[in-house]
Amino acid sequence: MNYRYVKIIALSLLTASAVGNAAAPVVDGKAVEAIQKYQENDQNQLVGELMRQVMQLQQEVSYLRGKSEEQGYLIQKLQRQQKELYADLDRRLSEASQGGLAGADLSGEQSHDSSDGNNEQNLSDAQKAYNKAFSQFSNKEYAFAKSSFKSFVKEYPKHSLAANAHYILGQLHANDKEYQQAAFEFEAVYSQFPDTEIKDKAMLKLAQTHELNGNKAEAKKTYQELANTFPNTTAGKLAKVKLSSL
Repeated sequence: MNYRYVKIIALSLLTASAVGNAAAPVVDGKAVEAIQKYQENDQNQLVGELMRQVMQLQQEVSYLRGKSEEQGYLIQKLQRQQKELYADLDRRLSEASQGGLAGADLSGEQSHDSSDGNNEQNLSDAQKAYNKAFSQFSNKEYAFAKSSFKSFVKEYPKHSLAANAHYILGQLHANDKEYQQAAFEFEAVYSQFPDTEIKDKAMLKLAQTHELNGNKAEAKKTYQELANTFPNTTAGKLAKVKLSSL
């Protein structure tokens, strides 16, 4: 082989060896350890943060569970109160349908000197007619009472007791499920006698009659009018309770 070629090959091998030695990095063990510790610390911090968030979520869940149980208790309490109100409402409305809400107001009795033996003679014909009809109503002779009260309002349409007569007629029609006639009579109480003391009771009975007749829109309208006009009366308070169920 030519000496020149041998020299070239030798130089090439030396150059390759030098390049190979330069490409191999020198690894520092302490640097690797430091990097590993840094990574471990970073992971520990991440795990710690995740644990903190988990504990915070657990506390929030526990708080919300407590609030939920508290709200559940309050809801149950309100439901019990509402049931009690409805029960009381049904009782009062039942009494009202038999005259219990305003029975004493509807008697129409007038006081007279007990020493006068001719009290009956001192009464007007209108008072006598009303007393007869009311006595029939009190004795549960409803068919006779209905006829007598109809005769009374026809014969004495402007009499001060006519408002009471219309009211009781409304009750009698309602008891017989004659809801349209009942509504007419209850509305007549306060439309024809705006100063009557039983206006709120007549409005309550009118609203109840509409409800029994399946006319919830008119019932709600009348209950609302009653609650707004007579908020502090028994009838007005019953209307407020009833509105929440319509």
